[in-house]
Amino acid sequence: MKQVLLGLFAMLCICSVTSQTIRLATYRYATNDRIANISPLGQQLEKSLGSSVSVKSYNTVHEFIDAIRNNEVDIALINTFGFLLLEASDKSFPMLPRLALEVKADAKDNYKTVIAARANVPVTTLSDLPARAGTMRMHFVAEGSTSGNLVPRLALSGAGINNPEKSFRKWGYSGNHAAAIELLLKDSTDIAAMGHTEYEKLQADPARAKQLKQIWLSPEIPLGPVLLNKRLSPIQQQQIVDCFLTLEQTNEPALSAVKAGWSEAKQATHYISINADFYTPFKSTLGSPVYLQEILRRFAN
Repeated sequence: MKQVLLGLFAMLCICSVTSQTIRLATYRYATNDRIANISPLGQQLEKSLGSSVSVKSYNTVHEFIDAIRNNEVDIALINTFGFLLLEASDKSFPMLPRLALEVKADAKDNYKTVIAARANVPVTTLSDLPARAGTMRMHFVAEGSTSGNLVPRLALSGAGINNPEKSFRKWGYSGNHAAAIELLLKDSTDIAAMGHTEYEKLQADPARAKQLKQIWLSPEIPLGPVLLNKRLSPIQQQQIVDCFLTLEQTNEPALSAVKAGWSEAKQATHYISINADFYTPFKSTLGSPVYLQEILRRFAN
């Protein structure tokens, strides 16, 4: 009788697991809400889990962070900065990093930040900036951008500029990486940060490219994690992890669709299992660890 009851209990647990709607979500970049990019993944997850999967996109990284804190998401595809902000905040969140896209070993310049200047600006390296920042205009990309806000701020801190808002004559956000380049070309800013991929696109137009110069290039930035909600059962979590780990074999078009939504994922090959320690080496790559925490605390809450 006891074995029968245990069997019934197990069946009830399985039914409960499969009856839940799994909430898959990410965040918008510029005009792309990325719904089309992650919907094939959602369909594959439905097949793997035997559960319905909803797909949602939040307008900004910070809106996405709030949704994660409010327990609105089960599977989150977030950027590196967004995850570090969640970690640094004094507000709790019910998710853990479990997966990330792996970039092929021979990949070159996959996910980096460029800090560029107009060609006639009298700086050639970051070390030239502290003495001249007070006469110059500086633009980042967006508050939640890893390559367009976090990394350039860390680079500036390493050069001695810990407070860009006070150090530069004028500062602001361009909104996206392409817009940062346009601000430089239109002489609407003197210095701007952007993703290396966008800067490389400019090189296809030599007449435009010669108007700008690169004054700093970052090391490789790790891609953002896939977070799983702790409310998911161990069975569900393992099924989801297995689905991601085998995606390149079971549904390569779904993997390609995800990669197409993030320029930094273009050289990625597959998902790997990770934990929070995955980002520890990156945290010590640039600038002062103390200033990193200051940046994270500033944008986290």
